Amino acid sequence: MPEETRRGIAEDSLESAADFVRRSSSAVRTRGERVRAERRALIEWAEKVGKVVPFSHIEQFARVSEGAEHCVFHDAVRAVAVKATHVNRFGHSAFGEGVPATLLEYLDRLAMQNLLFGDDLRIEGVAFDEGQMEIITTQPWIVAHADMPTPSQSEIDEYFGEFGFRKVEMTPGVPIYFQSDIGIIVADAHDRNILRNESGRLVPIDLVIGKPGPELLRLILEQLT
Repeated sequence: MPEETRRGIAEDSLESAADFVRRSSSAVRTRGERVRAERRALIEWAEKVGKVVPFSHIEQFARVSEGAEHCVFHDAVRAVAVKATHVNRFGHSAFGEGVPATLLEYLDRLAMQNLLFGDDLRIEGVAFDEGQMEIITTQPWIVAHADMPTPSQSEIDEYFGEFGFRKVEMTPGVPIYFQSDIGIIVADAHDRNILRNESGRLVPIDLVIGKPGPELLRLILEQLT
């Protein structure tokens, strides 16, 4: 087992990676410089904790699907989903509609999914060469409920309500959930990213989690007041 840091965070965990990248790139101001600094920091972290893997690492697993953010594979031996980001892309940002996430936003998003919803997302490895990078993560494999795998919208609303999130629907049929105490939103929380598992519990898959940008926050608060 990896040794624990002084704060109780595993050295090779998502939280550790996000913290290392944040501290290493905190002095950078422009976006272009930040992208390069975050990449260098994650490479340094991966080398430090033994998480460097080749791009071919993912090929040992059974391919399941491909989405806008990841290619998804199944490791039946460990009963986990293995996800690889598309090269040099780290999904969507919570900052605003259509904004791509930075590397650090992606790491923070996964760490928050663990913290808020009790998930067990882990970094499997970081594949990189001179100009390309993929982040490979694992998540417990979800066996969907045999009869009712897809939750209703009202069930999804209730699920997030249990965590203190309020529903905001600025675009019809595309809800955002806002937690005002910590200033966090959850987006992409539709019935393809929330499954009902075999025991009947709702389980999130790929959520966009983070702090909204000023304009999005203004629109959210207008809806809630």
